[in-house]
Amino acid sequence: MELLTNFSEDLVLVQIQASDKWDLIAQLVDRLVHSKTFPKDLSISPETILEAVIAREKDHPTGLGNGIAFPHARISGFPGIAICVAILKTPIDFCGPDSIPADVVCLMVVAEEQPQLALKVMAQFARMMMDPVNQSFIRTENDCRLLSAFIGKRILKFDDAITARDIMRAPLVEIHPDTPLKEVTWAMFQHNLDAVSVVEKDCTLVGEITSENLFKIGMPDFFSQLKSVGFISEFDPFEKYFEAERQTLAGDVMSKDYAALPEDATLLEVVFELAVKRHSKVYVVHDGQRIGVIDRMLVLDRVINI
Repeated sequence: MELLTNFSEDLVLVQIQASDKWDLIAQLVDRLVHSKTFPKDLSISPETILEAVIAREKDHPTGLGNGIAFPHARISGFPGIAICVAILKTPIDFCGPDSIPADVVCLMVVAEEQPQLALKVMAQFARMMMDPVNQSFIRTENDCRLLSAFIGKRILKFDDAITARDIMRAPLVEIHPDTPLKEVTWAMFQHNLDAVSVVEKDCTLVGEITSENLFKIGMPDFFSQLKSVGFISEFDPFEKYFEAERQTLAGDVMSKDYAALPEDATLLEVVFELAVKRHSKVYVVHDGQRIGVIDRMLVLDRVINI
């Protein structure tokens, strides 16, 4: 099954200007509904499509990071899927996780009943943009015909499985075994992280630090067997932590009990690690090197709430 059967060169806009993301979305919807391949007998009005995309964007911004954004909407009765791609002259903020404004924006409309189509297009588009050569071509080429052929060729068949590479995000922090514990906890607080990976300088994954690890520093081993601590209420659970904090490094407290999957691991394998084995994060690796991270919130965002 082909994902895109109606992607033509008039659905690619290059070096366009917009005052903000709402202006850009309006331009993209207008181009989409007036393209030569858009269904002419569709009973859904352009206003309905525009309102749906804006409502989705207001509900949850669609910046993916790396300068890419994917404003979209699921509309009941829409025939399949349609996209319109813009390469911007001036990047626009779509609230991506890395705070980088988007200069490549793909607007997508898909049938309410087929969210898997939307997920596949987003996954394939993000995969395409991970390649620096592809990024350079898309961001510098001004020929809409060449761009539409290039993009259309790389949005593959729907039969391809969703993989860890398709939904992962870049790590938000860099923690090494010799990173002081104080820096680790501050980074976790700043980025609201429950767990962080520990990597060598070449990004080889060697461990994980979780808030649970930190809370247990200085706790006697027998505490894990207690059902209540009422009888020792005067015990300070962080006394030993602050005694050791200054001399403690990430490598001293990291755990080897983490979930790592190859980049071609399926979505089912990812969910199994998160839901069944109850890991808070899955680290995506290539030849032992961490290349991405997937957590429960990311799956909710990229898959369930699409």
